[in-house]
Amino acid sequence: MKYCPKCGGVMVPVKKGDKYYLRCRRCGYEVEATEEDLREYRIVHKTSKSEKVVTTKVISQVKKEGASPEDLETAKEEYYELVLDQLGEYGD
Repeated sequence: MKYCPKCGGVMVPVKKGDKYYLRCRRCGYEVEATEEDLREYRIVHKTSKSEKVVTTKVISQVKKEGASPEDLETAKEEYYELVLDQLGEYGD
């Protein structure tokens, strides 16, 4: 991980055109990234849409979109199942 020489903020890779740059999140300082710099930054895990947890916000959106009561009830049941599963993993 690289830090900004001006303010000490974290430098993150950004792509402009076909080149990568390291940009400070705090002050905006940029420098062109080398191959070595880019090797230090890697994506650890990408989640697919099916792996994401349904939250109350999603349930609220379903309700706003005029979903049927059955769809809303199904979304609530899925949410509670996920919550109970998570609590079971951490509660033991």
